[in-house]
Amino acid sequence: MLYDFFRKALFVFLISIVILMPAQNSAGITLEIRNESRVDKGNIIDLILVLKNESNSHFKGKVEINIPSGFRNISGNKTEVDMKSGDHLFLPVKILINNNAVAGASSIAFKLTDAQNALIVKKEITYTVAENNSMRIIPENPVIYTNNVNDSVEIRARVSNLGNKKQNVTLVFKIPEITHGTIFTEKTGTVGVQKDSVFVFRFLPSKLLMRSSQFTVNIAGFREPDKEIFGNAPVSVQNISSTQRYQDRETDIFSNVSKNTVTASYRHVGENLDMYQLIGSGGFNLPSGYIFVRGNIYAMNNNSDPVINNTYISYRRENSEFTLGNISKLLELSLFGRGVDYTFTSSDKDKKIEVGFVDQSFSLIERNSFLKNGYGFYAKGILGAQNASRSISGTYIFRNDPYDKAKHNLLGTDMQYSLNKDWKMNTKIYSGLSFYERINVTKPSLALESQYSGIIKKVNLNGNYFYSTDYYPGNRRGMLQIQQNFSSRIFKDHYVYANVTVSNLSPKFYFYDNAMQSDNIRLDTGINFPRKGNFGLGVGYQYQEENSNTYNNFFTIPGNQEPKQLKAQRFTQYVTWSSPDKKHSSIIGIETGLVNYPNVDHPDYQMKLSGNYNYKWLNVNCTYQYGSYFLSEYAFSRMLDVNNAYEKLSLSAFINKSFFSEKVNVSSGLSYTNDVLYGKSPSGFINLKYSREWYGIYLNSSWFNYSTNHFNNNLFTVEAGVTVNFQATTLNPGKKGEIQAFVYYDRNNNNIYDNGDQEAAGYLIMLNTISFKANKDGNIMYKSIPFGKYALKQIIQQGWYYDEVEFEVNKHHHFLEIPLHQNGTSKGKVIYEFDAKKVMDFTPKLGGIIFNVFRNDHFLQRVITDDNGEFISFLESGDYRIELSVNSLPANTYCERITSDFKVEAGKIINLEPFMIKVKEKNIRVKKFGN
Repeated sequence: MLYDFFRKALFVFLISIVILMPAQNSAGITLEIRNESRVDKGNIIDLILVLKNESNSHFKGKVEINIPSGFRNISGNKTEVDMKSGDHLFLPVKILINNNAVAGASSIAFKLTDAQNALIVKKEITYTVAENNSMRIIPENPVIYTNNVNDSVEIRARVSNLGNKKQNVTLVFKIPEITHGTIFTEKTGTVGVQKDSVFVFRFLPSKLLMRSSQFTVNIAGFREPDKEIFGNAPVSVQNISSTQRYQDRETDIFSNVSKNTVTASYRHVGENLDMYQLIGSGGFNLPSGYIFVRGNIYAMNNNSDPVINNTYISYRRENSEFTLGNISKLLELSLFGRGVDYTFTSSDKDKKIEVGFVDQSFSLIERNSFLKNGYGFYAKGILGAQNASRSISGTYIFRNDPYDKAKHNLLGTDMQYSLNKDWKMNTKIYSGLSFYERINVTKPSLALESQYSGIIKKVNLNGNYFYSTDYYPGNRRGMLQIQQNFSSRIFKDHYVYANVTVSNLSPKFYFYDNAMQSDNIRLDTGINFPRKGNFGLGVGYQYQEENSNTYNNFFTIPGNQEPKQLKAQRFTQYVTWSSPDKKHSSIIGIETGLVNYPNVDHPDYQMKLSGNYNYKWLNVNCTYQYGSYFLSEYAFSRMLDVNNAYEKLSLSAFINKSFFSEKVNVSSGLSYTNDVLYGKSPSGFINLKYSREWYGIYLNSSWFNYSTNHFNNNLFTVEAGVTVNFQATTLNPGKKGEIQAFVYYDRNNNNIYDNGDQEAAGYLIMLNTISFKANKDGNIMYKSIPFGKYALKQIIQQGWYYDEVEFEVNKHHHFLEIPLHQNGTSKGKVIYEFDAKKVMDFTPKLGGIIFNVFRNDHFLQRVITDDNGEFISFLESGDYRIELSVNSLPANTYCERITSDFKVEAGKIINLEPFMIKVKEKNIRVKKFGN
């Protein structure tokens, strides 16, 4: 047993000597890493490995470098080492950081081994790759052609992750719809590092949209979860039917688009009122100008005559517009009724003249004799109608008022001007002259108004000042009103404000004895504090003073003209909150203060609590008021002999939500009010609407109940209707014509359709930016186009081409012949030539290499290789030069011959000499330095 023990011990000792011998022989070998990277070369790690042999023996081994994915050692990952005793060896190491290197900290390991692969030294360095979230979005087909209204449209968007981290994205497709407004659809996905993902969206456009010559689907890309936009791209969907109607795409947002709809409805109100209504509007183009019609007619079971109002017909031609029917003019002295209006606008839209005559009758078919309710005349001229910084207008208004028994004349001017970008002003001056024939009185009058906005040392100012005399016949008679607002930001994030309103209303009439007088003063001032997280806070002060004799009859003192006064002072506070995702929001407001009521010696307490909550389609409101805030509230409560303080509770909740891809919309609400005037008054409504592209159906209903001590009333209303949508029309006031073109193959190349030639069925033609596909007879038709210049744009296809030409349409029918001439065809390709053992790393590609074609040193077209490295171009007869775009070659590649001259002949195929793409070779240097 003792023998076996010594034998095993000796074996372990010998093994230990064998293991320890290499370490003892390699003692004195050191490895040092020096980082000499430069800031201006952020994608290269430049290192020097310093090896020292401080031992007494000769050393042979190798250095191995382990690098993470996305990094590449330009000098190779293994280097042989041979050092004599005392030698110093300097090895340069250049590590390239590729675009697909993952963001964050990465470890690079350096291992020195001897000839027996025994580890001598191991060291690591850490390199942090900065985050790069660059992304790109491009449509695979920026132009999509379609000519069948039953075909769906497929949009393909390629999202490229150019960064170094996997990213979650959302693509939003914005689809214009004529009947439902713009529709947004989302697609979500994940794109890997340096990868591409194709998002495919298919939809069936409405028939109305497909009848458009073209429409655009906009694609926007967002990074998740912050919804940060990283790019957008448009896709044009073009209708290539042989017959199309002109649409002004460049000014479509501002153009006069008529939606052309008719709505018929039935309404039942209360217990015994039935109402039938027909509403419609639409327009259509004429060879010169257009006509627009709007109509509204309704009849009730308790009225023998129907009512026609808001109904007119308008004809627009060039710069002139005539309107006949119901005229509504919101002037300083407004006029409404049956009449006629003429408007002239200059070609630059900067000058405008309006004149019109109005019979003050509500319905077009009233039985009253003409002019019985009075009449009016107006004329208005504007200079600088399109100039927001400087314009002036003059207005004259005449009105015969049988109720006031007077003939009123108003003459005034309205001036708008900007002193600079911060200061804007608007001034109105009107003078009036009224003739009261029955009392033989001529009364002059005056009205002045000024509005301004500006900034003084970061203080925002805006004000409105108005004054009119007591007998002024305009819309605001006998009024003085001063409104002044101040606001400014202080302490960076604090917002202070002050709003002051002073008004006096004292209109007078010769045939109305009661002299109404009302004075009001209102001051609101406060400060809004910066938001803290999701919360906001504001505090303020209110002063209110109201003097009026309007409600004296409610105070059981009829005939007394002495004004009654209400004066209040309140402190206000509000708190706002919104959720981090902005889907929820709420606001709570508190007002408390003291008020002095008429005929009360001591001040009373009053308060108001209000709250609002919003969530997408839900809105909830609550208000509780204690005490009268206005003379009207106090007077009504006194009228009902209520000795307690006025109280009001109001609750409401509303929803508005769409279902089934926006086809069904539901709006509904409930409310409840309880005060001394209306008592306990619940109410509610629900509206349903179902919409399709050609029609819509709706059902509306409401219920209202109010009850006081001695009175109760219920009112239920239900309404049902249907809307029919016709094709929308872009109305154009100018002269219009049509282009009829005949497309044919000109086989004898004489530009005349004769023997041997053939109509070009199915050939694509482009006029300006609109594409057409010739019908079976080779014809295309472009209707309702404005007079002007048009261009025939080149689309080379099927080995045939036509000449680009500009022409002018100045008559209602323009005929155009388009002869097609046969092209020649040139073909070429690219080929790679390299030694796989010597070349640098590269990513070969065949598709996407760009060539530019020149004729007489003028750029003609660009061609791109397909996935097989081949390209083809169709050209008319002549001499050409093709040139390779070196920027489209992969990294570390080059081409010695980048140009080629060639000649094209009609109907022949020219094969170009292949372009040889070569790859750069490695060049590794190892430097050694001895003592």
